[in-house]
Amino acid sequence: MGDRGSDDFAFMRACEGTQTHFLLRVANDRLVDEEVQRAQQPVKPRPHRKRQEQDPQPLKSVVARWAVLGQQSLEVPAEHQRSARTAQLSLSWGAVRLHPPQDSKDPDRRPIVVWVLHVWEEQPPEGVQALEWYLLTSVPSESQAQAWERVAWYRQRWTVEDDHHGLKTGCHLEQRQLQRYEGLRRLLGFIAAVALRLLQVRWHARQRPDLPAVQVLPREVGQLVALKTGGEVEHMSIEQCWKQMAQLGGYLGRKGDGPPGWKTLWRGWLHLQDLLEGARLATQLSLDD
Repeated sequence: MGDRGSDDFAFMRACEGTQTHFLLRVANDRLVDEEVQRAQQPVKPRPHRKRQEQDPQPLKSVVARWAVLGQQSLEVPAEHQRSARTAQLSLSWGAVRLHPPQDSKDPDRRPIVVWVLHVWEEQPPEGVQALEWYLLTSVPSESQAQAWERVAWYRQRWTVEDDHHGLKTGCHLEQRQLQRYEGLRRLLGFIAAVALRLLQVRWHARQRPDLPAVQVLPREVGQLVALKTGGEVEHMSIEQCWKQMAQLGGYLGRKGDGPPGWKTLWRGWLHLQDLLEGARLATQLSLDD
């Protein structure tokens, strides 16, 4: 699964050769034809065309003729300068033959059979850019339920990217200067768990802000955050804990600052781990001479 940077015909051909499925977002308006049966799905009336029906055409021109086959609401979260809103999405889909680029040096000129999922917002709010995705997948999508499932898969890409962002920006994976695979693998085994934990905290803080913090984090972590910030762990929500944890890492929380980022959350988490280690060691100290 990948974003528009994965829209590479050689990549799709390699997936076909290894019997590996793919789902990616279209970046290039490639040539396709509709020789593949589209499961009896209706299409919009077509204007008179001079070219032969079997001639390849730009993908977006072909998809524009397809009728709306489904609609669904999508909750768009707030991010940076974008306010949260509910988007009403339309969906059309169908199978096509995707032709290789004309300048391709691959001697294999056979087209690839793919399914195209077109998701778009017909009536966005005034002044807001409409959502629109053209997705390509090798996974057969022959019903509305299957088509929406593929769209839901693609929506998980942001969660995956958030996890990678946590590894790179929060945990500084790329700054460790490890040159060998084994060392990198061992390090990843440690910090991947931390990045996942922080991703869980952030996700719950955004999606379920009123959830008690002790249902997401170990109780001892919640107790430390409460002690450091003057709250009570029993009454602390995960959103409050998330922000207070980031404040321990330098987050100021001013009106125009926006939500905490990975760096302050990571530093706050490390600070809490130091405090926890100190508390554990203190219980083993003997102060008697």
